[in-house]
Amino acid sequence: MDASQERRYRTSAFKSRAERERECELLTRGEIAIEGMVPWSSNYTYLVTLKLDEQLEYGIYKPQCGERPLWDFETGSLCKREVAAYELSAFLNYPNVPVTILRDDAPQGLGMIQQFIDHKRRENFFSLRDKCPEEMQKIAVFDALINNTDRKGGHVLADEQGVIWAIDHGVTFHQDPKLRTVIWDYVDDPIPAPLLQALESLRAELKANGPIRATLERLLTRAELRALTSRLNELLRQKVYPSPPPDWPHIPWPPV
Repeated sequence: MDASQERRYRTSAFKSRAERERECELLTRGEIAIEGMVPWSSNYTYLVTLKLDEQLEYGIYKPQCGERPLWDFETGSLCKREVAAYELSAFLNYPNVPVTILRDDAPQGLGMIQQFIDHKRRENFFSLRDKCPEEMQKIAVFDALINNTDRKGGHVLADEQGVIWAIDHGVTFHQDPKLRTVIWDYVDDPIPAPLLQALESLRAELKANGPIRATLERLLTRAELRALTSRLNELLRQKVYPSPPPDWPHIPWPPV
């Protein structure tokens, strides 16, 4: 990998620590007003406004009480998985996942509040993958790590500045292998070195019982955290993108 390629892998849309803390404060303390429901969502999803002093922004709210029961995920756990995915992406510094927090004083009770990404409506993974392969490689590694069972093409967005974002991480972190995604473009390709280095840092922090481990322990079960560690170790051992599982439908439906 040449120097210009390495710089591309190291770039991120994540804001500075101070900017991210301000975003988190708005999501945590801002006054919430529901603007309407987001159509075509599997679970109750609302567009909201958040106001704190002079700050006013849109956000996404997914209440725990609006989660559709699933046979293989604990009822009421999807909002926590969304937050866990954000926290993990923030630690790795890839891929770009909107700032996401849990809040129990929202209009319909406990739920996930997420930064809204003003995105290009006609763009998705299938229209973006050839333009932004480095970003798609980041998402593919991340999905293998979190065991994403529903990476549809529409869960990859481009904002007005062309920055790529990954959203919708409710059905993740299951302890059983369930990877299901539209991003199988890199099977058996080497994982870029900067992405592996971030995974090595994660492994060290998990072993040392660092802050990221404490955060994930509040959001996931012990079995799920052990499975996450196992997947992490396997990615670092193999150092290549995984193949589709032979005994599991590996492409979500619908794909977008």
